[in-house]
Amino acid sequence: MRALNRSFCYFIRQIAADRMLVMVCAAPLLCGMFFRFGIPALEPLFVKWFGFGLRSYYLLLDLFLSGITPYMLCFVSAMVILAEADSHMSAYLCVTPIGKKGYLVSRLVFPAALSGLMSFCVLAVFRLSVNSVFIMVSLSLQSAVLGMLAAMLIVSLSSNKVEGMAISKLSGLILFGMVIPFVLRGGEKYVFGLLPSFWIAQWAITPGICAILLFTATSVLWFFVLWRRFSLKLT
Repeated sequence: MRALNRSFCYFIRQIAADRMLVMVCAAPLLCGMFFRFGIPALEPLFVKWFGFGLRSYYLLLDLFLSGITPYMLCFVSAMVILAEADSHMSAYLCVTPIGKKGYLVSRLVFPAALSGLMSFCVLAVFRLSVNSVFIMVSLSLQSAVLGMLAAMLIVSLSSNKVEGMAISKLSGLILFGMVIPFVLRGGEKYVFGLLPSFWIAQWAITPGICAILLFTATSVLWFFVLWRRFSLKLT
């Protein structure tokens, strides 16, 4: 446990030493402030200029807010992993007492868990429509899993930090599934059912065990698809 704590503290120090990563960590707060105060202020202008408001999409904005927080924090984690892979530090750490499992916990599981907690806090303060604590907790947990998958995707497809920043734009599409249930009402929406984020939105609209099970199944599928390539990057 002591080795694990030291590894995680070293991870935090690497983030603190990089101003870009610090700003990325702060981005969810800025996004939350804009959603909470900017969107309602712009509502009359949308009605005046476009003839419709955004109130019916407040739940979607809450979903994005819950999802963007883990995504940003896990993006930071992916950048640290790629930097350590470039310098062969990850291979070194994997043969120390912390081991490969400990390295994964300190670089992937801990950040994802922390991002879930931060997602709940951001959602609790800046939410637009969600009032249930249970729903906020559930969204935060699901989004934390989504963020971890995004980090694995970035690391799996990138050779270095520069590529990682480019791939992160593509991996952001992992959140795209949240939009689908709000714009497609018929059966065609299930074409996007392989995206775990689709089932997060589906559950938020119509809570039920089926959506939770399908979110779990698709997340596990993504994990196993990404795991081998992700694991190779560590060695």
